[in-house]
Amino acid sequence: MELFISRLMRASVFISGVIIFVGLALYLVTGNDSCPLNIFELNWMLFGDPFFVPSHIIFLGFMVLLGTPLLRIVASVVVFALSKDWTFMVITGCVLTILGISMVLGVG
Repeated sequence: MELFISRLMRASVFISGVIIFVGLALYLVTGNDSCPLNIFELNWMLFGDPFFVPSHIIFLGFMVLLGTPLLRIVASVVVFALSKDWTFMVITGCVLTILGISMVLGVG
């Protein structure tokens, strides 16, 4: 279990690093350091115009990095469920529920 979660965390951090590196490389190639309309929202990053602005790609990499701990909690719930460790699955599920509610409500 720990090995699976460890590999998942490493992969997530690696992917985040690659995205940030691509954004930095794009910045070095284009020299474009602007942030159109000063919008840093995930919806604008993914579907806005223009998409290939280096600052948005770097920000997307940081969003992936910030999502890494949440991914660990989700993976823990799944692993505890597959191993039929119901006590820890319920506890981890409660933590995931509290995080989800606070993210939706903007609390904390």
